[in-house]
Amino acid sequence: MAVLHNLDPFDAVRIFYGGKTDGFSEEDFEANIKTRDIILPAILRRFLREYGYMTVNRQSDAPRFIHPNIMTKRVFRYGEDKEMPLLIIGRVGEFEITIVDEQKIDDPAVFLMKTTPTGTQLMPSDDTLSELIKVMFCMLVLKSGGAVIADEPELAVRLLRENGFDPELIENNEELHREYSIGFAEELRTFMVAEFSEGELARFFFLRNESFVNSNDEQQ
Repeated sequence: MAVLHNLDPFDAVRIFYGGKTDGFSEEDFEANIKTRDIILPAILRRFLREYGYMTVNRQSDAPRFIHPNIMTKRVFRYGEDKEMPLLIIGRVGEFEITIVDEQKIDDPAVFLMKTTPTGTQLMPSDDTLSELIKVMFCMLVLKSGGAVIADEPELAVRLLRENGFDPELIENNEELHREYSIGFAEELRTFMVAEFSEGELARFFFLRNESFVNSNDEQQ
């Protein structure tokens, strides 16, 4: 059986749930296109169609996307006469998650927006949509029963060896403030997540399949 490194987040979520999906209907997306001109990037539409109602998109203190029925358009004004058309697609903590509206890009950059009595702040993040989905998946792994955090070198090396992962095959984007690389050992049914901070390896997470798939399915 193979040991998979640097998984695409959709592949990781599919393995996590054993192929199960539970998301928003195509009719919801089409109705919002016709009546409200809410057009979603391909990656976001796919994720919500497959996993909109599942735990990966329902973590209270993690990024989560909202139903297209409650997504809204907003114009962010800055400078003397500049405008940026935005689409609010989700929330994380006290921030709204937004993208530039109607870019016609499958994997656009994500912005965080916060409105206070003194005004509206718009901040770029390190993430595109696909990278944000990776973050959501990794937070799900970290919160699952049986997850092991390996932030000591001795423990990390032992668990990598026991599960067949090769540290030299783990990739990361050094330009990102935060980055995750996901692996999966098929025979041992173990997920591995390598977390990087400022380009440096910070810690690993490990999670065995048998300890979380059934309990997560029961929550849906």
